Amino acid sequence: MIGDHGDLHPDLSNPRIRNNPRDTGIFVYVPLAPTVSEPHQALSPKDLQIRVMALRNRLNKKYNLHFEIVNDETGIVCIEDSSEIEFTQFLFHFCNYHQGIYLDWLSFPSHQLRKGIGSFCVNWLQDFAGDFGIKFIVLGSVAEARGFWIKMGFRLLQSEELDNFPGYQGRYRH
Repeated sequence: MIGDHGDLHPDLSNPRIRNNPRDTGIFVYVPLAPTVSEPHQALSPKDLQIRVMALRNRLNKKYNLHFEIVNDETGIVCIEDSSEIEFTQFLFHFCNYHQGIYLDWLSFPSHQLRKGIGSFCVNWLQDFAGDFGIKFIVLGSVAEARGFWIKMGFRLLQSEELDNFPGYQGRYRH
């Protein structure tokens, strides 16, 4: 399928493509150019906590959510809204050795879909990655969300590329 910009994208809604053994279900975002003033700027636990609190506050105010920070330990960030009946969570962790972020979970209740919340979270994560010189963001995707990830600047990894983004093994299913 030819995309709007004339680039070639697989039609991920096609079950033959989706079930292709070469379809890893793993997506990656690689920032084009770091925006940090100093390469490999260290992320302190306090910096992380401040940014996650600001994210939570903006999500709660802008989208009338009730997110709480469940975990903001160095290396793992989890915010969730336990007031929702449906599972609502934004969870990611860092791989400092590989200078990457692994997006483990991004889920909102059905009545909150298509309101821009997912885009807001992903844009925040991409900006965060750029601010601290993170080299990549990697995630596994369900088939229904793959168009969203492509729209957000992620690309589907090929089988032969998986070793370049270690840490996904066994974490993601498609």
